[in-house]
Amino acid sequence: MPAVFLSIFLDLVGFGVILPLLPFYAEHYGATAFMVTWLATGFSVFQLVFSSIWGRLSDRIGRRPVFLACLAVSAVAYLWTGLAESFAVLILARCISGIASGKISVAQAIIADITTPENRAKGMGMIGAAFGLGFTLGPAIGAFMVGNDPANPDFQSPMFLAAGLSFLGLILAFFTVKESLSEDDKTAARETVRLPIKEQFNVITASPAVIWLIGSFFIVSFVFSQVETLFPLWTERNYGWTPKDLGYCFAYIGIILVIVQGRLIGPLTKWLGEPKLLLVGLGLLVMGLYATTMAFHFSLFIVAITLMSLGIAILNPTHSALISLVSAKGQQGSTLGIANSFSGLGRVFGPLWGGAFFEFVDYDMPLLIGGTITVIFLILVTRVVRTLPSDTESAEASGP
Repeated sequence: MPAVFLSIFLDLVGFGVILPLLPFYAEHYGATAFMVTWLATGFSVFQLVFSSIWGRLSDRIGRRPVFLACLAVSAVAYLWTGLAESFAVLILARCISGIASGKISVAQAIIADITTPENRAKGMGMIGAAFGLGFTLGPAIGAFMVGNDPANPDFQSPMFLAAGLSFLGLILAFFTVKESLSEDDKTAARETVRLPIKEQFNVITASPAVIWLIGSFFIVSFVFSQVETLFPLWTERNYGWTPKDLGYCFAYIGIILVIVQGRLIGPLTKWLGEPKLLLVGLGLLVMGLYATTMAFHFSLFIVAITLMSLGIAILNPTHSALISLVSAKGQQGSTLGIANSFSGLGRVFGPLWGGAFFEFVDYDMPLLIGGTITVIFLILVTRVVRTLPSDTESAEASGP
């Protein structure tokens, strides 16, 4: 687990470096607010296609080679982002990065392989903590490297640093990450692959809970991707923020992610169980979305961002833990890959939907619509949450 954590951490620091800068980098090449959302859409289209491919492949040939391949592609994508000389090339680089995003599904599958059901959410929280640390350090580093002259920002240096960190993560993984998938699970996965596509899908979705969890992946990604993509432009329009200001805000969000996913997710899971924790996360996300639209003072804005960050910090490891608990034998990588593909689908449509409302209607509309969609889903999923297994039930079912 430490080897996977460190490899993902280095790559995600690079991700944190470039993420707050991308909208401004795109505007540097003449992109409008709506065009900026194409960056997220291009990334998400390829995430949608390749997450399930990487997951299925890791079930068949093992986690290690797929994990290393994803890290290598990620490093190349960051390098290409720094070398971009037009908005079109920038979109292409983000598409390549979308291909590499399957590393998260594979890392989650590795954690699922090496943890017991009762420790699954805590293990998934380690991946979330890597995200949080990346969001804490990355944006702060990017804000420092972009310079103090808003008229002449240095966008390329942060991008090259991100590429270097990702290459370092690849080298570390090559020497430290071991294969976690058992031969029995590989055999089960290969036997499933021989079935017709419809039967393969039936095996993966044998538990009705899988469908609801995949739906939750989609809804949360659809809603939050609007915020994630448009947040830099929203703060620029409302508060006059620069890339440096935004970098510090992302660092604050990262600190929340680290605390919740690195330290609190285990105790919270033992106290409430994953199903109830899923509802808590959705509720906090709703409150954060609505509160942001009413943040007429900076103190209210901080409260809103804190609520939203707490919701996402809880949802990410809880989603992954629940998916792994209800997955069929030998299908954890495939199921997590499909779930992340639907997450990618949400990230395809979310930014386009939100970008259109942001540019042509009102800055706050993506937040209001996102909050309403989440409320509706929260009401629906509450009716079936009792069908979702907790870690304790899974541990009892699996025996000593």
